[in-house]
Amino acid sequence: MPTHPSLPRSLAAGLFLVVAWTACATDAHAIPAFARRYETSCTTCHTAFPRLTPFGEAFRRNAYRFPGGGDATSEKQEPLMLGNEAQKDRYPVAVWPGALPGIVPLSVVADGKVVVGPHPETHGVAPGGHSHASAASGGHGSQSSPDLAGLGGHLMLRTGGTFGDRAAFFGGIDFGGHDGTAVERAALVLTPWDATALQVRVGRFEPALHGVSIHRGLLSHQLRLTTTAGGISAFAPEPSLNGVELSGVALGRLGWAVGAVESASGNISWQKDAYARIEGKLGGMRLDGLHAEATGNAWSERSLSLGASAYRGRTHIESAGRMLHQDNFWRAGLDVHAVFDDFQFDAVAARQSHTQPTAKAAVAGELDLAFAELAWVPAASFIPLLRAEYSRFSAGGTSSTRWVASAALAWVVRPNVVARLQGDVGADADERAGFRNASAGFSIAF
Repeated sequence: MPTHPSLPRSLAAGLFLVVAWTACATDAHAIPAFARRYETSCTTCHTAFPRLTPFGEAFRRNAYRFPGGGDATSEKQEPLMLGNEAQKDRYPVAVWPGALPGIVPLSVVADGKVVVGPHPETHGVAPGGHSHASAASGGHGSQSSPDLAGLGGHLMLRTGGTFGDRAAFFGGIDFGGHDGTAVERAALVLTPWDATALQVRVGRFEPALHGVSIHRGLLSHQLRLTTTAGGISAFAPEPSLNGVELSGVALGRLGWAVGAVESASGNISWQKDAYARIEGKLGGMRLDGLHAEATGNAWSERSLSLGASAYRGRTHIESAGRMLHQDNFWRAGLDVHAVFDDFQFDAVAARQSHTQPTAKAAVAGELDLAFAELAWVPAASFIPLLRAEYSRFSAGGTSSTRWVASAALAWVVRPNVVARLQGDVGADADERAGFRNASAGFSIAF
């Protein structure tokens, strides 16, 4: 990377801006829609938001409710009742009663980052090859900046809550992200019996495949595992797809999910992509949060979770706005999540087998993906982590390999303010022999 005499001074200025902003933030609310509802801290459910603690994961699996009916005693905001209980006995002659959140459940999350050095953007996917999309331009490849790249970021509007005992919702709009302004997630969750036994999710959401997500990672929206395309296929499971998903927890420790979603190409038809996932957890808090034993720290336990998933889909291969042919593919993955006191480890391996992922007809291809991350929580405020990701796409006798290794420190400045220092090294075979960069970022929720 070319040297620049003002680089240390520019980097120091960028770090000062980030630290000054985060240090001046008030200790207001946690991820606010839920924190205000229960009048509790973000750290009730997050190690460093958006990364979930075992209790936070149980809260998510309980359709955004405290496990075991805990909302009855924990919810501080009285909901607005729509109707009365007597109407239940007259249903369907009368309308079944419902409830609305006591206040409008809106939250705002601001993300920003200062980057020094050439770097590949890792948020978002667009057609164009075995690449990782650029959030800045919507394309692929590396952004090269020998000096301070500038203070950039985006805003995310989030909403989430419950409608009485049998329904919940979660949604988000991203401003200034990889797609400009876009509805990133918008889903209604129905729980016809028990909140964990069966959930019916309808709308726009991320398919449950690997147990890790760009929406729940310590490095915010950075994750190649679920945002990398194979060839010029448009498919990637995240940020989100439109569809319906059934999921639940059996025996407290066995999780499952099946779903059907629209093709990532955007073509709506009777043919849907389909997927399934199963996972099991040994030790630690149960997936449904019941019968939990008190531990010293919210993030700490001793547990091992194993998961497997499969996805069957299709996309349209296009060039210059013209459809060339249809690509059918399978994706299969295995994952492990282990927690040993203050150490947390995640690993995922996945393979996609395509029938025609390039502009050439009848040329098959394969995309191999691997992800590993080790995080240490020595104290609630500081979380160092190491992450490595690898991908290899092969088709027609040729292949390209890409990898990135990251070392980062997440600093929980306040329950609703997280600052990050990060360094990356890696290689993007098609654009650059190698890259190195350093960055300082932040997330603020209010």
